[in-house]
Amino acid sequence: MASNNIPASLQLKPKKTSGLGLNFWQREILAFYGFVSPWILGFIALSVIPLTFAVIISFTNFNGFNLDSLSFLGLSNYKEALQSPNVYRSFALTAQFALYSIPIGMAVALGLALLLNTKIPLRGIFRTLYYLPTMVPGVATALVFQTILNTNSGFINLFISEVVGRPIVIDWVNNYGIGCMVAMGVWGCGTTMVLFLAGLQGIPEELQEAARIDGANKWQVFRHIIWPLLSPITYYQLMMGIIGSLQMFFQAGILSQASGGNFWNPLQSLMVYPSYALSQMMSYQRFGYGTALIWILFVVLLIVAGIIQKTSKYWVYYAVEQEGKAKK
Repeated sequence: MASNNIPASLQLKPKKTSGLGLNFWQREILAFYGFVSPWILGFIALSVIPLTFAVIISFTNFNGFNLDSLSFLGLSNYKEALQSPNVYRSFALTAQFALYSIPIGMAVALGLALLLNTKIPLRGIFRTLYYLPTMVPGVATALVFQTILNTNSGFINLFISEVVGRPIVIDWVNNYGIGCMVAMGVWGCGTTMVLFLAGLQGIPEELQEAARIDGANKWQVFRHIIWPLLSPITYYQLMMGIIGSLQMFFQAGILSQASGGNFWNPLQSLMVYPSYALSQMMSYQRFGYGTALIWILFVVLLIVAGIIQKTSKYWVYYAVEQEGKAKK
């Protein structure tokens, strides 16, 4: 009798179910998983399964065809990698490339961003021109540099020959391999330039104007205002630069062809760590050993990234307080 006194709008109504006996929330959950299932299946098929397979074969003598004679080697591949002088030589070349390309590329990108942040004629055109190289695929860029640096018919050698008046044949790739890769990396620094430019435009002009009124010169304004406020972008670019420099392999293979080398077996001057690992897999069919080399690189990358992340609190300054950090 009491329920008859409750208005009809406030009375609880039974949940409607579909023909399958599902209520509204169950249908929503089913629809959600139906929409994301292609991505989930793709992630499992293209990421989880290959990575699991790569971990497994790194402990075996797998060469691509010996499934019938496949045997478990334990840590033998990893021990061989850590004892091989070729591994340390290739890793030293990779570290050399990273130490040169990252600071030079960031310095050039920051200089261009500072220039293009000022009011100069045709500023929009210059911004477009400096960014265009980043839109060229990496393989196409390497092919262009291969043509320019070719020992016999390269543009640089032909230009120098015309200037000095006699034939000049310089094997740029064989003698200055890392320098050639650094030049190719710096040539495509447009993305870094755009990010620095965005950061510069986010710095309040009032801060710089106040510093100038107090007597600060251009270097002091850059050192104490611009550079600290750009540190989050610098941190991001540093991390991406390290990851990218440790993954350079097809550039080395394509540039090697400019001096008669092989793609899967680059010249010694360009035998960076990823190229060495791929040469072991593709040229010598040592897939188990090559995969172990890649996993070692992955661990090294995690360690380096962790060190940079831990030390970032000493040199990265944020305009807002970061979540989870206590205010000082």
